Amino acid sequence: MLDSRFDLRKLMNHKLKFSITHSVSRFIFSLIIAFIIAIVPEYQSLSNEASLMLFILTFSAFLWMTEAIPAFAVAFLLISLEILLLGFKDFNFDSNSKEWVNFLNPWSSPLIFLFIAGFILAIAASKTKLDLWLAKKVLFYFGNLPHNVLTGLMLITFVLSMFISNTATTAMMMTMLMPILKNMNENNPFQKGILLAIVVSANIGGMGTIIGTPPNAIAIGILGDNAPSFVEWMIMALPPAILIMIFFRYIILKRYKSTEDEINIDKIKKVSHFDDSTTTFTKVPTIPSWKKSLVILVFTATILLWLTGPFHHIPTTVVSLLPIVIFSIFGIIGTDDIREIRWDVIILIIGGLSLGNGVVKTGLDVWIGTQFNLEGLNIYLIVSLFSLIVVLISNFMSNTAATNIILPLVVALVSSMGDNIVSFMVISVALCASCAMILPVSTPPNAIAFSSGKLNSKDFLFIGSLSALIGPIFILSLLSIYL
Repeated sequence: MLDSRFDLRKLMNHKLKFSITHSVSRFIFSLIIAFIIAIVPEYQSLSNEASLMLFILTFSAFLWMTEAIPAFAVAFLLISLEILLLGFKDFNFDSNSKEWVNFLNPWSSPLIFLFIAGFILAIAASKTKLDLWLAKKVLFYFGNLPHNVLTGLMLITFVLSMFISNTATTAMMMTMLMPILKNMNENNPFQKGILLAIVVSANIGGMGTIIGTPPNAIAIGILGDNAPSFVEWMIMALPPAILIMIFFRYIILKRYKSTEDEINIDKIKKVSHFDDSTTTFTKVPTIPSWKKSLVILVFTATILLWLTGPFHHIPTTVVSLLPIVIFSIFGIIGTDDIREIRWDVIILIIGGLSLGNGVVKTGLDVWIGTQFNLEGLNIYLIVSLFSLIVVLISNFMSNTAATNIILPLVVALVSSMGDNIVSFMVISVALCASCAMILPVSTPPNAIAFSSGKLNSKDFLFIGSLSALIGPIFILSLLSIYL
């Protein structure tokens, strides 16, 4: 026994050393490539500050792509590099220059509080089981016929993902789905169809609102004063998202036809948690009715205030403070709940905003724009190219990181074409990032559904390929109306 433990410890130490060595090699590789691209050549008309910013941009991009260090760590690193290399002229740290403060401004961006409010709403809904209650109500309303079950599941997942992270939504839906799947025939293809429907709905639903998914928030931050409001974003983003959902509902029903005439959904009435280790279901815990009522009231009021902004003119960020303050005062959320907020995602968004600020501040965007002659090229060809690129790389890395890389380049290339073109390009690319789902690990919803053991890589390849091709077509076609 002692020998086996010793061997296991040696094996773990060996794996740890290999992992560290591999990460260091990727970090050094990214550093060298960035230096060769940005510093070694003498680019004509490129200022020293812009050259350093190009180095930071390239270095960050390769670190995100190679995953040499965690994605949020890249955000910290790039902000630190901006302060170090660009915050003090000629590296004179003894000066009274406050330029370095500009690179920390994204930490106080109103957009960050909007996203925090989204996380707070999600936590409150989960703690009071509001999300599960709503899902059950919708599902029982639609009935137990296969096509109705699929419609109900897709609808509730889609809507929840607009206001709650797609990861939390998928996890909750999987909790509810397990008893349904358990009571279906093992060889019924509809099992796969249901799981894929949840994946598609969770990924695409996030397109609908600013807080639905991080790429949306990054796009808003990049656009700055020209960014659409909460309602304007929904007006532009919801139609293509809904069409994509309708398309996939049709495809899933055709490809994964149910061999059962009815689906037993009665088992979900008292389910709140599924324990994989014991394969048992637990009952919904007793939650004070006043807490549920308060969450419903605040949730509804917050969303309505976001949607009616053009009438009362209360800034969206100010409205975001409503759930944070009320839930804290009444004990709906506590210290432990605050720790559950995805701070790594928020830090990643901040990093993207700081990267965009640096590109504009140093004039790198203008220089990049002059290096490519886009005159005469069809705007739809350009946006289609960038949309396909962001979908491609988002399948192999975080779509948040992918958006951080692509959007500053998009702005740099088309900044001279007018605000409408820039907005069209940025919003289109951000929305297309949500269409990446070709691998089991492409998005958290994919990974959660894959962990059920009922899906294989081919299922994701089929759905993901369709999403990568059809999604951008719907998005670009409908957004062009607002161009």
